[in-house]
Amino acid sequence: MAPALRTLLGRADYDEAMCEDENAWLCNQFGVTRQSDWPVAPIAMLGTALAPGDNFCLRADPVHLQVDRDRLILTVPETLSISETEAATLVAALNRHFAADHFSFVAAEPHRWYLKTHRPARIVTRSVSRVAGSDIDRLLPEGDEKLAWHRIFNEVQMVLHEHQVNQERELRGVQPINSLWFSGGGILPHAKTDFDAVIASSALGRGLAKLADIPLAPAEHAAELSARHVLIELCDAETASLRLDPEVWKHAIEAMDERWFAELVNLLRTGRVRRLIICTVAAGRYLRWSISRRHLWRLWRSPASLAGPLREA
Repeated sequence: MAPALRTLLGRADYDEAMCEDENAWLCNQFGVTRQSDWPVAPIAMLGTALAPGDNFCLRADPVHLQVDRDRLILTVPETLSISETEAATLVAALNRHFAADHFSFVAAEPHRWYLKTHRPARIVTRSVSRVAGSDIDRLLPEGDEKLAWHRIFNEVQMVLHEHQVNQERELRGVQPINSLWFSGGGILPHAKTDFDAVIASSALGRGLAKLADIPLAPAEHAAELSARHVLIELCDAETASLRLDPEVWKHAIEAMDERWFAELVNLLRTGRVRRLIICTVAAGRYLRWSISRRHLWRLWRSPASLAGPLREA
C-alpha cells in the first residue's frame, strides 16, 4: 500500500516534537498565537467566504451524541449526512431561541456551523477531531465560564431534541443532530508566514492563506507553481472520520499516494523540488520527515511501515 509514500518516509530524516493537534500546527505555521483557544473559528469562517468581523466566534459543529452505558460518545458531523435544508432550519431555530443572548449561529456548510457573539467566551475547548469517538464527560469546555457554557450546551440539546427535523430523521432511521460541539473560539488574529503559496483542503488552511495575503492555489495547478516555499494540506484538518474507520483511512492514504506522493518522488528525482517536508500530528506529537534528492539514494533503507505513529495521525 502507498509505495511512494513509504519510500519517502523510509529514506527521509525524521524528528518529532510536542504539538496539541493539527489546528495548533497550522496556526503556528502562520504566526498565529493562542488566545483562550487557538482562534480556529474566525479564521475558518474567513476561509469559507464568511465575514467574522470583530465578533468573537466559536465553531458550533452539529454532532450526534450516542449513549453507551454511562457514557456519551460523540459522532462527527461528516458522518451525519446533513442536508442544506436541515442545517438552515435548525440554525434558524437556534437563533430564535438564543436571540436574547445575541447569539448568531451560521451554517457555512451543512456539516460546519459557527456561532458569533459580541462578548468573548472565557472557556478553553477541544477540537471536534480530538473528541470524536470519545466520552465527552471530561472533554467539555473548561475555564472561568465553563458552567455557563455547560448550561448553554444542555439548552442547545433541548432545542434540537424537540425539533421536527430530528423527529423526521429518527423516523427515517437516521441519527439525529442532537447536540453542538463548541471549539476554536477567538477573534480574527493577524498572520504572517514564510510560505509563498498554499494549497489547502480545509477552511482553516484557506482562511490562513487569506489572512496572510498569500496566493491560494488550486490543487490541479500544483505542478505549475513557481513559488519556492509551498504548503500543501493533503487532508482536511477538520475531519476526524479518518481516525475512526480503518478502511476510510486506507483509501485516503492510497488516494494521496497516487495523486501526490508518486509525482513528488518524480519531482525530487528531476530536481524540480529541492526538498520535501512531510508533517502530521498524532497523539500530541508533531511528526516530521525531511527528504531531498540525495536522500533518495539511501537504497539500503527499507520502505517505512504506515503503522504506528502515522496510523494514529
